Amino acid sequence: MITLDLPYIDQGGVGASTSNNNTISPTGTQIGLGVQSGGIYRDFSQGESIQTGNFLDVMVDGEGFFQVTMPDGMLAYRRVGAFQLSPNNEIVMPKTGYVIAPGITLPAGTTDVSINAQGQVYAKVAGANAQVLVGQFQLATFFNTSGLKAIGDSMFQETPASGTPDVGVPSSNRRGNIKQGWREGANVNAVEEMTDLIKIEKIYDMLTKILKTGDAMMTAATSVGR
Repeated sequence: MITLDLPYIDQGGVGASTSNNNTISPTGTQIGLGVQSGGIYRDFSQGESIQTGNFLDVMVDGEGFFQVTMPDGMLAYRRVGAFQLSPNNEIVMPKTGYVIAPGITLPAGTTDVSINAQGQVYAKVAGANAQVLVGQFQLATFFNTSGLKAIGDSMFQETPASGTPDVGVPSSNRRGNIKQGWREGANVNAVEEMTDLIKIEKIYDMLTKILKTGDAMMTAATSVGR
């Protein structure tokens, strides 16, 4: 999250003259009105590698997004590479059945599938002695991934802020490798997050005590003046 400070109430004195000898106030009094959220960005850094052994689980080891063809023909982008087969043997997203672009269909009677680091998909059909190339995964990279628009189901769409996608085969340019049989887990460090939470709790507790002490001092000062 990005925070921005709000306007200040100027009580005067900043650079104001303090005498007839051209002396000025070096500070003055400005009261801040706090902060507000200026933006929320997503962290697309590499997550934990989780081995599953599922031949349709593929992980991007590095930068890049899989492309998904939406029902309206538009493209969406996602990091999650947990795929399934449609009734037509196309590689699709689970739950929605959206096709992974540019479209990869396994032959009928496929008994084994292997995907190399460059995203080439090979299938072995019952009765055949060798695997055949049946498709090629492609990855898209963006100049500003924080500018992508979330649309649900771990999918994103390009925006003027993200820039246009640079599409190509894995392991080329800035695009990462493909790891078959793996999934990408969360990129959140649980230990660090718990430590930060404890720090925030301690600071909140300290500020609460300061306010209570200040209130007690003001009450005492008021009692003396009566």
